[in-house]
Amino acid sequence: MRFLKEHKSVFFLFFVWQISLITFLVFFPKGQEFLFLNDWHRYELDVFFKIITLLGDWPAYLLAFVFFFPTLRWKAALLVLSLAVLVPVISQGTKTSFKHPRPGLFFKGKEQFKDIKMVSGVRLHEGLTSFPSGHTLSAFAVGSLLAFAFKERKKKVVLFILIPVLVGLSRVYLIQHFVEDIWMGSIFGFFIALCLYFFFFERER
Repeated sequence: MRFLKEHKSVFFLFFVWQISLITFLVFFPKGQEFLFLNDWHRYELDVFFKIITLLGDWPAYLLAFVFFFPTLRWKAALLVLSLAVLVPVISQGTKTSFKHPRPGLFFKGKEQFKDIKMVSGVRLHEGLTSFPSGHTLSAFAVGSLLAFAFKERKKKVVLFILIPVLVGLSRVYLIQHFVEDIWMGSIFGFFIALCLYFFFFERER
């Protein structure tokens, strides 16, 4: 209970995100997200989401190291290394197990996909690696861990959760993943963050 109380802002924001995704999954059929976003596509958003999606890759680990180094010193490197190992192992392991088709493969040859607007400069993946979203998993692992560590600074907590949310949305906007993929990616990422936080921070209290 102490842990939940101390990090209630983190859990609340993550809960709101989960409820939002689950509500969408319950009421809308698979693929509806791309038709819904069709009218939102414009140059500014294309550029924004192409940039923000990079925070689901190696730049996220670099930022984590920058934030953790002042307090953890050498442990920051070990913490980031743990993230860099756990995230791809869990991401690739689950992708290999589920083998869900990417949107580009799922809709290939289907009439309704012909009307969906593509983002210039983005190559659609067509493999069986859609579920879960690796970028979302990575972003939530890093962002949630930072949010747990900086729980006293409310504005930072909001930012550290907001960025992974935007990374997840970028994967849908760029037509690389379905909503169900970013939903599960966020859960796996949050769980990794919890485990690492307990190992590096809570056990020393």
